Amino acid sequence: MKNKKSRSRTRVYAMEVLYQRKHNDASVDEILDRYASKYAVDYDYLKELVLGALAKKQAIDELIEPTLSNRSIEEISQIEYAILSISVYELMSQYDVPYKVVINEALNLTKKYGAQDAYKFVNTVLDKVAKEVRGLECQGD
Repeated sequence: MKNKKSRSRTRVYAMEVLYQRKHNDASVDEILDRYASKYAVDYDYLKELVLGALAKKQAIDELIEPTLSNRSIEEISQIEYAILSISVYELMSQYDVPYKVVINEALNLTKKYGAQDAYKFVNTVLDKVAKEVRGLECQGD
């Protein structure tokens, strides 16, 4: 497993790649290659997060949607959606990362890059999704 700082930085880059994908004509591979050549990044984990979140978009949306009380997925800011996509993908697929770490990393990203109180929304969504996807791990908390 890579060190904690490397994975944290990789999550920032994954969020940026997903966001950039929405705002320019470059392919995901081109954006990933730019990051690999420009930054010291855990490229394998970056690629796993980005491609995994994109490949599992429907399943991720199906987990997020029931947690939204009076909002639709389209109303979520693109930064917050990118963070949620990465985090839900990690909850679904990266069992070597404890769910509390996934949520904490998402909250840190949201506090830094999201709207002022968006971390509260992200925390609520991920808390519910974690119980759904990692039920046994969440028991007793």
